[in-house]
Amino acid sequence: MSNQEELVSELKASVDQDLKNRQKSIEDGEALDKIIHQRMDAGEIGISHGADKHVSVIMLGLATVVTIFAFYMIFGVSPDYYTG
Repeated sequence: MSNQEELVSELKASVDQDLKNRQKSIEDGEALDKIIHQRMDAGEIGISHGADKHVSVIMLGLATVVTIFAFYMIFGVSPDYYTG
């Protein structure tokens, strides 16, 4: 029975260590969240300065051009088809 008791005690120690590691990880995450929220409140991060609107318009234009090109390649409007 001592072998089982040793295994149980090792398992309990492993579980306790895992719980401590998880608690430390949670506390570290909460500290980082507080820092991020402070920076957001101060206006350092998370605020649009207008450049992202220009980038989104460029991306929309590029997506439109690529889509039209893909439709042309898929449905193949071939000039040979219309010749007589």
